[in-house]
Amino acid sequence: MKEYKEKVNFALKRFLEKKLDDGKYSPEIKKLIENILEYSLRGGKRIRPLLIIFAYKCFKDNNEQAVIDASICIELMQAYLLIHDDIIDNADLRRGKPAMHKIYSSGDFGKSMAILAGNLCSHYMYDSILESDFSDKEKIEAIKYLGWIAERENYGQALDIIPGFENLNEEDVMKIYELKTATYTVQGPLYLGACLASAPSAEIEKLQEYGKNIGIAFQIQDDIIGIFGNIEETGKPNDSDIKEGKKTLLIVKALEFANSEDKKFLLENYGKKNISENDIKKIREIIEKLSLDYCRKKMSEMIEKGKNSLPSDLRDEGKNCLIEMADYISSLA
Repeated sequence: MKEYKEKVNFALKRFLEKKLDDGKYSPEIKKLIENILEYSLRGGKRIRPLLIIFAYKCFKDNNEQAVIDASICIELMQAYLLIHDDIIDNADLRRGKPAMHKIYSSGDFGKSMAILAGNLCSHYMYDSILESDFSDKEKIEAIKYLGWIAERENYGQALDIIPGFENLNEEDVMKIYELKTATYTVQGPLYLGACLASAPSAEIEKLQEYGKNIGIAFQIQDDIIGIFGNIEETGKPNDSDIKEGKKTLLIVKALEFANSEDKKFLLENYGKKNISENDIKKIREIIEKLSLDYCRKKMSEMIEKGKNSLPSDLRDEGKNCLIEMADYISSLA
C-alpha cells in the first residue's frame, strides 16, 4: 500500500503541474490551480486510487503505469466533493490546513472561488482518464462509472443534509452510507479498476458485496473518528459532526438505547451550533456508553463479510491487496 500510495502521489502531482500551463490566461487562474495542487497533495490515505489499482490487478498484471495514472481520477473527484462539502458544512479545516474557501478571503468570494476550484476538479477527473494509456472502449466505460459514482454520491449528500435525525433508523443511515460513501470510496473504485482491465460485467458484479460492506464499514469508522478522533492526527475538528447534527449510526443507536433523560439531552443539544464544550463532552460520554461498541462491532462484522465475499477466482495479487485494504480500514477506528 505504501509503495503504490507514493506512485499515486507522484502521478497526481505530475498531472496537476501540467494544468498549471493554463495559468497563461492570468495570474489569478494560475493561483487557483496552484491552490488545487496544494490542496490535493496535503496527504490522505489514498484508499480510493489504491482500490482502483488493486481491482485492476484482480484481473490483469500488465500496464501498471497506465492504471496508476488513471487512478488519480478518483482523487480529483474526492477533491471536488470535499471542497464543496466543506462549504456546505462551513468547515474551516481540511487535513490540518484551511479549507479551500478559507484559503481566500472569508465570505462570498472565498466560497465562490472554492466552488470553481471544485468544478475544475470535477472536469480534471475526466481528463485524467482520457489522457491515460487505455483503449477508447475502456476509457468510455470508466467515464460511465465516474458519472455513476458522482450521481449516487450527490444523492447521498442530499439525503444527509436534509434537517432532522430524530426519526431516523438504522436502515435510513445505511442507505445514506451506501450512496454517499460506499459508492465513491470502495464500490466505484473497484468497478473502475475492473473495467480498465476489461473484466466482463458479470465479474465486476462479483465485487459488489465487498465494495458495499467495506464502504459502509469505512464510513462507520470515519464517524467514530469524527467524534472521538485526535485533531492533531486527523487534521479535522472532532466536534463538527456534533454541531452539524450529522446523521450517523452512532447517534441513531444512542437515541434507540437511551433512557428518557439521555434521549432528551441528545435531542436538545445534538446539532446545536453554539453548543458548549461541556455539553459536547457529555454527548461523547453518552455515545461512548450506549452506541460506540455497537458501531465498532457492526464495522468489524461488515469488514469480515466483505472479505469473505471476494470470489476465489480473482488473481491472488489483487485479492490479497483487497484483503489487506479491508484490514487496514478496520485498524483505523
